Amino acid sequence: MRITQISEQFGSAIEGSPQENVAKIDTNTVKDLIKSRGVVMFSGFGTPLTEFEKFIRQFGDKFMTYQGGGYVRRKVSPDDTLLSTRYDYGREKQETWGLPLHGEMYYTDLRPVLLWFFCEKPAASDGETTVCDGAQIYNALSSESKELLRTKKLKYIRRYKDGEWQLLYQTDDLDEAIKFCSGNGISARAEDGRVLATEYVHSGIVKNRWADHWVYINNILPVVWQEQQLGRQTSIVRLEDGSTIPQRLIDEVVAAQQRLMIPLPWKKGDFAAIDNTRALHGRRPFQDTEREVFLRMVREVAF
Repeated sequence: MRITQISEQFGSAIEGSPQENVAKIDTNTVKDLIKSRGVVMFSGFGTPLTEFEKFIRQFGDKFMTYQGGGYVRRKVSPDDTLLSTRYDYGREKQETWGLPLHGEMYYTDLRPVLLWFFCEKPAASDGETTVCDGAQIYNALSSESKELLRTKKLKYIRRYKDGEWQLLYQTDDLDEAIKFCSGNGISARAEDGRVLATEYVHSGIVKNRWADHWVYINNILPVVWQEQQLGRQTSIVRLEDGSTIPQRLIDEVVAAQQRLMIPLPWKKGDFAAIDNTRALHGRRPFQDTEREVFLRMVREVAF
């Protein structure tokens, strides 16, 4: 097996063969790569899901469910923490559109530090998971955009009808959903009977867990895309004063991401570790509706 750099400043790959077992990889080496490189891709090993599950527990086992998330995800494991990234709830086939780059669950205090993606079945073509260095994106922004992000936070505004919030908050009790929100930094209230309205305010930039530098990481682009392209009003994002996010900032971020974005091509049994305090991730569009990539989110790590 060998370790290579995916790009000069960001991302590493540990490449092997089906004759090699990931259990033989030094865990301290992996931890160092996560901390210094932001993304670690494990490719070519053809790792079975059971071996993947054993391997990742060495890096933290405080796994999260997707309660309060932005989508309805199919649960793969008995403890509800291994999740399918397919978007097919209530549909015969999964949606195959691409997903803009984003941080995972930056609309709640309850978000993961580390993400693990596992490829059960790659798309016949395309459908790569994409990653991008939020530190490089921040450095690429104009001084005006940096100042805006330093001085004004984002506000995620969600309003879900009866029948919708139950799926996202995984409870039929509206009071329990409101309690969950309040315990995770989200302002929540019931409106019009059983409509759940929430607001969450958070900065669009953070300090990386393992380095003293600013990182652009948030959920602006997927939420704006859903509002502008899909016409959805149940989940929107604004500046904390309620004003629209300047198009100038969005254009700068998109331009930087187009230049810096890296696709992770999948083969069955490949997997990747992603630092959710530095690396944004997304997905390229595809046509094969049988694509299956699993996600496991880690709330806490000890390194």
